[in-house]
Amino acid sequence: MKKSVLILFICATAIANAQWIDNMSCNKNAKLIANQAIEYAVNLEYMSAFGAANSALLLDENCGCAKLVLAFISSPNAEWGSRAKKLKEINISKLTSEEKAWYDIMAASNDEKMTVQATLQNQFPNSPLIHYLATTPKDIATFKVFADKFPKQASSAYNMISYGYMNGAFGEKNAAEAMKYVKMSQEMHDGPNAYDSMGEHYASLGDYENALNIQLKAVDYGVFASPYGVNAKLYLAKNSKEEISKTLIENQNSMQDAILKGDYESYKKFEHPEIIYTTGDSNLSPFYVYTKENVIKKTQITWDSFELSNMKAYFSPDMKTAVLNFEADGAYTMINSGTTIPYATRGSSTWVNTDDGWKVLHTSYAPRKGKIGIPGID
Repeated sequence: MKKSVLILFICATAIANAQWIDNMSCNKNAKLIANQAIEYAVNLEYMSAFGAANSALLLDENCGCAKLVLAFISSPNAEWGSRAKKLKEINISKLTSEEKAWYDIMAASNDEKMTVQATLQNQFPNSPLIHYLATTPKDIATFKVFADKFPKQASSAYNMISYGYMNGAFGEKNAAEAMKYVKMSQEMHDGPNAYDSMGEHYASLGDYENALNIQLKAVDYGVFASPYGVNAKLYLAKNSKEEISKTLIENQNSMQDAILKGDYESYKKFEHPEIIYTTGDSNLSPFYVYTKENVIKKTQITWDSFELSNMKAYFSPDMKTAVLNFEADGAYTMINSGTTIPYATRGSSTWVNTDDGWKVLHTSYAPRKGKIGIPGID
């Protein structure tokens, strides 16, 4: 019963959308769903296309168009992709001429593809799908040509055109036109990808608040393991850069305090089991791997004071890696001689954002100009 309700819902959605292939090797209901599968595929919503294509095959196990969709959304990589295998399993004698044209384009080698596409465009002048397959992000103008010729199937083309305006493919960057076209895409097609695009447009303008709000609309279409969650996390982090900086500064201070006290229980929360943490001391000795043994071992000095200051965080574009730059001042006493020595260095630390929070990857210290770091190790 649940399966029947789902299929009926997909049929109703498909009826509302323009058709990509009129003549299919599928029964009436499977044809509607297969067309919807193509709509998802050209809008880069491959998991939705996967679901719709398989729904079409539930209604008609011989629906060639649905099988072509499943091949289309699979990888053409010869080493691990399954497109070639799926194409071989299709009985081409059962395909309609338009479906066979799609098959031929997918089966063509890279060297042959452009020639095959040009020939089939001439052979099928009124086929939205065959003409869409000839568009390319390398020439955004091809999407404008397609949208003018096939306005009822232009959702994905409008989305690509929006990138053209945002990236300056049509002259000067034009954010207003980009937003206009991506909204047109959203109005034509009920799916997440155009919201993801709009989020990227806002992000490119530095407006991460709106980028996050829009991106969450894309995530909401299917929240579990959503491919759109990556950008949502990125935009959230961009919006929270100040708070993250404060957290990293607190982490650095807490970690340094634990090291000075030889307190491994407090220190270990900054470790990660898959990260090898390396460091370089201010005596400029070679870098080395820092472990529990380094935290708890006795040293030849006793710290009288140690303070970090002028701390500033810098982030990688994906917000998954951060570098802290800082200065350290203090004094230590040599245990053997009782001599107290002033300490002044500049340092940096690298942190990685893991599923278990921010973890330290590397630190490095060096004496500030004319100042002294820790003593050399014999």
